Amino acid sequence: MTDEMKKARAFIDGITVDAADGDPAAIVADEDRFFAWDNEHRSKKNGKAFLYDWSYYIGVVMEGLYYMYEAGEGERYKSYVLRYLHAVETDGALNERAGYVVGHGLDCYKTASLLPYFYAEDEELRRLADSLWHDLYTVNGVYAPNDLGGNYWHCWDNGKPPRYKVWLDGLYMGQAFMARYAKMTGNARALAQIADRLRWVNRELLNPNTGLLFHAGNGSDDVCPFHWLRACGWYAMAQADVLECLDGADKKELSGAFEAFCEAMLRYRDEESGLWLNLIDQPRGDGNLPESSGTAMMSYAMLKGARLGLIDPAFAAAGADVFAALTRQKLTDHALTDVYLVATASGEDNYRRLDYYMPQEGKGVGPYIMAYAEMLKAHLG
Repeated sequence: MTDEMKKARAFIDGITVDAADGDPAAIVADEDRFFAWDNEHRSKKNGKAFLYDWSYYIGVVMEGLYYMYEAGEGERYKSYVLRYLHAVETDGALNERAGYVVGHGLDCYKTASLLPYFYAEDEELRRLADSLWHDLYTVNGVYAPNDLGGNYWHCWDNGKPPRYKVWLDGLYMGQAFMARYAKMTGNARALAQIADRLRWVNRELLNPNTGLLFHAGNGSDDVCPFHWLRACGWYAMAQADVLECLDGADKKELSGAFEAFCEAMLRYRDEESGLWLNLIDQPRGDGNLPESSGTAMMSYAMLKGARLGLIDPAFAAAGADVFAALTRQKLTDHALTDVYLVATASGEDNYRRLDYYMPQEGKGVGPYIMAYAEMLKAHLG
């Protein structure tokens, strides 16, 4: 095992399964306790309206740990994830500590993409998965109009859309869960709808001059005009996870678009660091720095896409090289650094705040663990 992989493993275990204060049940039960990677500290007590312990930036960490179990690293990773899921679940429903709000938007469904892994073995998690599918597919299906290619508004709080209705972020938040659930339950109609959603995004949010995708939009004539790294990272992870569930012509066609996107991303990789800048196509400096979350996402997506044969196998080497560079430069003994906190797809340039480059953010730590698990699955490092 390389030095980078050893360093990564010590970090991952230290903040999750080996953390002295990391028990999921205890953290979820106490509004004054938070996971080591949770910088937002959402809770009712802190006045947050939704997504407390069910937040997507906790879910991606848990998913990374499940992938480590899949990679053969032991039952304790799966057990950790199960302890978390049952801590936010009561009798097949999300309890009040979860912070789930059916009327908010796609962020509320990201963590649900874990549930299909336990569907056959856990009755309560099966009922929870069925309930969340019903909420998204049936109750909130009105927010997936035909003029957006069937894509969901990113959020619909009080029935109001955001300035740009479709975000790249939302593809990952909603479609990974939907694709896994539809595949598991044999819902061919839903899988065809999911493929159509990806086609719309590939057509309407693509910048043909760069091969990159805009952060958000309502169609090709009304886009949020920024190529934000984490948004493109969410998109890339959605491709890897969703295309795994598709078959036939849909899978072949969409895999081609996925590969073309990966090729475009590699053209914009920062030469100095080997990572990507927060605004992918803009010059380095003036608040535009190498960023860890989107870099980890691209490493994961390239590694998984290559392993599954969705994209050329040569992308595995690029994904592994990115992971090694990220580990050398951004991982300390205690934190993954330079994870950009948040950027709203408002049309304004809010992607350059130096105080938003944070350490130990789940939005970076989770994809980093996923990339590590893919390194293991590919027997790299």
